[in-house]
Order: sequence, then C-alpha cells, then structure tokens
Amino acid sequence: MFRSLALVLGLFLYVQAAKDWKGQWFPNAPQELVSEAGGVTQDLSNALANEADEPKESGRVAMGIENPDCDDAKHGLEIDFDPYNVTHSTVYMCLEPKADYKGDYNMDAIITEYNVPSAYVANHKCMNNSIEYAERIPSYGTHRPLWPRYGEYRYVPPQRWLHNSEHGAVIALYHPCANKQQVELLKQIVKKCLYRHVITPSQLPSKDRPFALVTWHAILEFSVLERTIVESFIEKYALKGPEQTHRDGQYDHMLLEAAEVVSTIDDSILCPKKQRD
Repeated sequence: MFRSLALVLGLFLYVQAAKDWKGQWFPNAPQELVSEAGGVTQDLSNALANEADEPKESGRVAMGIENPDCDDAKHGLEIDFDPYNVTHSTVYMCLEPKADYKGDYNMDAIITEYNVPSAYVANHKCMNNSIEYAERIPSYGTHRPLWPRYGEYRYVPPQRWLHNSEHGAVIALYHPCANKQQVELLKQIVKKCLYRHVITPSQLPSKDRPFALVTWHAILEFSVLERTIVESFIEKYALKGPEQTHRDGQYDHMLLEAAEVVSTIDDSILCPKKQRD
C-alpha cells in the first residue's frame, strides 16, 4: 500500500514539475556528455537565459505570419542584424589573423547534446524585444516568428536560423577567418545532404574549432573538416526539431543561393549520395 502511494506521489510530482518547468534543465542537468566524434566531454550549463520570465504556449506569437507590428522580416531588423547598414558587416568579415583559425588535425570534434524536455515550447519574440542566449552557440530557445528561407547566406543572425533548426534543419556555421577550401567543402556536403539547411558565416565558432553544425538540441564543433563526421552528424541529428515542416521561410536578406531539393521536399533520405560501405 505504501509503495503504491509512493508511486502515485512520485507521478504527481513529475507531472507537476513538467507544468512548472521554467526553461532550466528538467528534471536536472546532466554533468557531462561524451562526444561520439572523438571521446571528448563537455560540461553543460543552464538552459537559455530569460526563458523563465516568458509566457508559454498560451501567449505564443504565431509563426510564419508577417505582421508589421511584430515581425515582417523587413522592419526593426537592426536589433539582431541590419542588412542595410554597412557597419554591421563586421559580423561576417575576418578581422583577425587567419592563421589563428587554420585548424588542427590533432583536435577532436565534439558533440554537445542538450536535454530539452518534450514539454518545452520555444517562445517567439517580436522585433521590439532583444533576444540574448546564455550559450555561446544556441541550439534551442526563443527566436523570431519568421524564419529564413533555406539556403546559403552572406549572413543570417542566430535569432533567425534557430527557428529553422526547430523545423528540423541543419545550420552550418563557419568562422569568417576559417580555411576557404574547408568552408567550400562543408557547403557542398551540407547542400548535398538535405534541403532543409542554412549556411552562414558566424563569429560564434571558436578559434580551436572554427566550424559548427547546429540542430535542435545538438551541436557538432570541429577544427578540420572530415566528411564522415559531418555526414554522420546530419544523419543522426537532422529532422529532430519539434515542429517538423519543409515550408520555406519569409526572411531572405543576403540570401546567396536558395536550397534545392536533394531527395524529397521532406528530406526522406539524408545524404543520399554518401559513399556507403
């Protein structure tokens, strides 16, 4: 009898915790995750900042609806990145010695996974509110209601591409100072793996690992590109966002090349031209 009561109480507390969850780890934070890419571990910290103070699904701004009072992908963009202002171009320019970002073949790639509970719903913020992230490279969290069209960009800010990852996309980031040949190879691999991708330079990758692939709740960071690691990450972590849709976005500032369908519009086969054993 006492055991039954304990089980009922435990279930009640679990359900209550899910209802009360405010954006932190649920039910608690894992101490570390072992990288599948090279056996490297990485400590995990809190979830994204400011989630606890925001309304949940009941007050969520609708996605994909152009609204000049909230987000129409045309006005108020300077809060994240102003494509019309040349002074903002420093975010996609190499302003440091390129030798610092040349990569190291002896440095393992690392995969970081975040324990995002199924009850979590990311908020949408209008352009009159800034969005900041606690993690250096965000893999989930608050973002803009309108998302970028799939493809390669001269630059697109994280407040935009994070929404694409929620839809199952892979975001390919490379530091502006990264090796150009490696950057071009990364672009080719991603473009041939899936339709749902966004490729952009970014200041977020580190000097040690100037490349990163981001999906909803997972990040691969690497120093030197290895095709098998990139393809394996895409095959395992792509299409895992909670809002699965191939619907293209409305934001297209600085779009260089729109994505093309690889297998099907739903990416039914990831990396179909991968060399199989």
